Amino acid sequence: MAINTFAEHDQPDHERDDPILQTQANAALERWLQDHPAVAGDIKETVRIHIHLQELQGRTREAEKAVQEAEHRHATLATRLDPAGYRILGFAVGAALVVVLVVLDAIPLNWAAQAFGLDSAGTWLVTFILVVASVGAMLGFEVTRGHARQRGILAAVVTAGYLALLGLRTEFLTAVAAESFLVAVLQAAILTAISAGLVLCGSAVMARTQALSLSRGRDAVRRARRAAAEARAAQNQAAEKLQRHIGALRQLLLPWALGSATPAGVDRAQWAAALEQAIRALFPVS
Repeated sequence: MAINTFAEHDQPDHERDDPILQTQANAALERWLQDHPAVAGDIKETVRIHIHLQELQGRTREAEKAVQEAEHRHATLATRLDPAGYRILGFAVGAALVVVLVVLDAIPLNWAAQAFGLDSAGTWLVTFILVVASVGAMLGFEVTRGHARQRGILAAVVTAGYLALLGLRTEFLTAVAAESFLVAVLQAAILTAISAGLVLCGSAVMARTQALSLSRGRDAVRRARRAAAEARAAQNQAAEKLQRHIGALRQLLLPWALGSATPAGVDRAQWAAALEQAIRALFPVS
């Protein structure tokens, strides 16, 4: 069994003051390991764990590099798309909230569509058109954010549309439901206010929803950080296992090394140091 096959030597050459003495110490340790095959098997197992630890260290470095790259991409996107950090909702969450608001808005819009006096299919078609118009209004307020003139024109168009719906609802309630004009206006105003409020809420949600690319970048950072944490945890676990194996082997090797016979002309301190160096060569990470 050759000692050098177990692991690479990490100690600097200048620490080996007497190469002949070190060779004698290596040979003595090799003979002892040959006489104790069980210990040699334990050393091979320790080296295997050490190699596994080195692989995990490489994975950890790659994972940490991936975190840095993901954070850089996300920071670049955030600087371009949301420099003020105003958009706090992920794309999926924001889209889900908008869908919920649109579905809720479909209820009062369906009541408004009934004012056209069409059959069921025609009423649902008008409802669909009104829902699309509401979604368009939400998008329009988001697109025109920061453009006062275009936003004012859009607000005027949307207001005119809701006033038309208010009139249709009032007429429908007075003609079909036989409600008094005051009650009909009040009910129509409430339904119109609900529709308008849902549109404004949808626009506010869109204003705080991240772009798809920015949201994906944030998710990529979160995944990279989780992968890096898992890699570090696995590395720490392997390092602890390696140290336990090294500790157990040293408990066997050091007493023998300190009690072994010294070569002629070598004092006990020099021999113990040479044997310690030979043992350290087996465990470069210790």
